Amino acid sequence: MTIKYPAAPKAARGRPRLAIPERERDRLYRLYVVEEKSTREVAAAMRIGEAAVRRRLRAAGIEARPSVKRSGLRRVDQARLFSDVILLGTAGAAKRYKVTKRALQYYLAGLRKAAGSKKSK
Repeated sequence: MTIKYPAAPKAARGRPRLAIPERERDRLYRLYVVEEKSTREVAAAMRIGEAAVRRRLRAAGIEARPSVKRSGLRRVDQARLFSDVILLGTAGAAKRYKVTKRALQYYLAGLRKAAGSKKSK
């Protein structure tokens, strides 16, 4: 006679829910939301991997920003940006604002295109 044992409960799929201590949640919020650091910068500050930062953000209920890199050019006064490009050239202005030359050219093209569409109206 064989004894039938009840089936073992199925293991939860994926990782178990991550419990984030309040202190760590506050630090994540400050670095990611208030200081607007990237996940890479947060990972370096907390000495953990980028994937771990994303998991902890999700577990803490902090909504992730789009993965598009924001260069900070939007915060620069346009008149100053154009004068820097004239004075320093595209490469020099890109270096000053810590972006690639290509990123600066792309941003300037977008500004010119937007200015052209406003004039035609």
